[in-house]
Amino acid sequence: RTHARVRVDISRDMKRLRVFDRSSFEAPSPTSAKFKRRVARYFPDGDGTGATAADEKSDEKGAEKARETPAIEAVDEPDDPPVSEEVVEEELEEKPGVEPAKTGDEVEPVPYSSLAALDEGMARTMKSNRKRSRDAQTLLKRAVKTKEIKFFNRIIKDFGNDKQMGFAEEAFRRIGDAGLSPTVYSYTNLLNACVRVGELDRARKVWDDMIAAGVEPNEVTYTVLVKGLAQDGLLAEAARTVRDMTAQSRAGVECVAPNVRTFSTLLRNCVRHADPKVADECFAAMRDANVTPDVASFEYLLKARCAAMDADGAWAVVDDFDREYLEIPPQAHAALATVSSLTGDIEKARSACEAARQAVKDNGAGTVEDDGAGELFGSGGYGSDSDEPKAGNDNEQGKGNKKDKRQQQQQQQQEASKSVQQFLKLRNSDALRQVDEVEKFLALGDDFVKEVAEVVNRGPESESSPVLIVEGAEDAKKPLNFKEVFGNDLPVRLEVCSGHGDWVTERAQRDEGKANWLALEMRRNRIRMTWAKAVRRRLDNVALLCGMAHEMMGAHVASGSLTEVYVNYPDPPEWVGSLQCLVDQAFLRDAHRSLKPGVGHLTLVTDDPNYAMRMCRELSKVPGLFKSTEPGGKAFKSGVPEGYGGSYFDEMWKNGRQNDRYYIRYKR
Repeated sequence: RTHARVRVDISRDMKRLRVFDRSSFEAPSPTSAKFKRRVARYFPDGDGTGATAADEKSDEKGAEKARETPAIEAVDEPDDPPVSEEVVEEELEEKPGVEPAKTGDEVEPVPYSSLAALDEGMARTMKSNRKRSRDAQTLLKRAVKTKEIKFFNRIIKDFGNDKQMGFAEEAFRRIGDAGLSPTVYSYTNLLNACVRVGELDRARKVWDDMIAAGVEPNEVTYTVLVKGLAQDGLLAEAARTVRDMTAQSRAGVECVAPNVRTFSTLLRNCVRHADPKVADECFAAMRDANVTPDVASFEYLLKARCAAMDADGAWAVVDDFDREYLEIPPQAHAALATVSSLTGDIEKARSACEAARQAVKDNGAGTVEDDGAGELFGSGGYGSDSDEPKAGNDNEQGKGNKKDKRQQQQQQQQEASKSVQQFLKLRNSDALRQVDEVEKFLALGDDFVKEVAEVVNRGPESESSPVLIVEGAEDAKKPLNFKEVFGNDLPVRLEVCSGHGDWVTERAQRDEGKANWLALEMRRNRIRMTWAKAVRRRLDNVALLCGMAHEMMGAHVASGSLTEVYVNYPDPPEWVGSLQCLVDQAFLRDAHRSLKPGVGHLTLVTDDPNYAMRMCRELSKVPGLFKSTEPGGKAFKSGVPEGYGGSYFDEMWKNGRQNDRYYIRYKR
């Protein structure tokens, strides 16, 4: 008997369930028989989440259909490499007893609802998504009725800050439907929405449309563009944009002069990309524009020099702090302690550790460990984006009585004060963590520290460096020969998105003499820090790849050369419709190609329920590539195994209210 199946998905930023005949519906309750039967279809051997006998009796006809519908089964992949995208449409030669690998288009992904029925956090997230969608739709309808451009500008700004890119674009589109014309604030807020989710191409289009419409950008608009360019690694173009702002201002153009936030935005990304040269140029341009640097500006300059292991240059910035009568933040002291210890200046390292601890006491904010992280990482807070340009105008408010506005202003002030305190707690905790690491390193003895400093002072580019760094994929002629890299034939394991390197260096030390490790990370300053941590641990079984995961794996990792691929707490897609997602079909095929047949494993760990569901769905599309290791073929495990390890941010999440963890382990 043939049964029609209804595809269920979440439609972009609408965040609600939709069947593809364009009708919408509310998902059944996770406790209902209907919901349990749906889960049973996809997880027939699950852990008690299927329909019970009583449930089936309450709806015998529905249960009959659930039992007769064939479940999705994983198919073992042959030892041959997977089918490449170029030959997907060619007719494959049949092999006896082996089913060819299927492409993502050939297998229906498991529904979100079936996954959410297995986990409280996922169910909670789906409910929250539906509420956000309803609230957004209500605001859009209200904006059209009010026909006020200030109201449109405000909701575009709010959607952008909440990373609801689809709704921000829809609100901008409806400005014209309401018979209004976008202002510079409209374009600036939409530009900010694009930049916040990493959509630089969309941001460039918004900019071009604004210029074509005859709307002149202001300093906030330029600052948002600078941020988009800089965070994408285009530091030179971002610096040129800042210089153009200064030139236009001197030529008499009003409201385009760069301010301290403009320069700090560029400086912050000089730290991320470990580029002290552009940071120095930025400071020179700041002084040329008669803009007075603030604490954040000096801190970014200091950290950019620390990222390049320029200890003398970093300590020179301390004199700038003193000259301007500015207090040095705890994190700056901690960065000085780290770079001084690594370059062998033991006395300065100890002095900086003491100064960092004193600075934490002096600011009085405490740490996240004192009372838990709480809502430290809430959307739009300082913890997630401390230098966010404030797109739009504070006076751009919708109409309302004075009492309402006064109450709203008071609430905003309270929330801002709370966010600042939470931000300071985060920074204090991070500073003390770095200080603890430095003090443990110094406790190993002066001779040990001096030996490490000799390696660090030669630099990661030195041929004698025990830890190889490979940057970019453009010049790769052939994959790395791991026997030449590590000098042995031990198994090789890879961590993608290795962050600051805490997890991978700890694992590598644990696996000395047993396995070698690769760490892949796109941010250059994090690669430098991971290199320093590996050198500090005296490791020689680690190599580092700096670049985008898809490109670096394809260029440098040979087929069948890895035994494990780990992806720990990757950044989730910035918005629902984003194509910038690490764990997609291309990544899964590359991971499958890189892993050894029959023994290779792919492990994904995240604390984001939305991303966990998305990754499970991607895996369900390619049952011929990977098979779940969970009992009954369950797509994921709630929580991570004891002793797995975690990052600094993972530990802080545990102190707060974000306790969702998802462990997804599949075998090749």
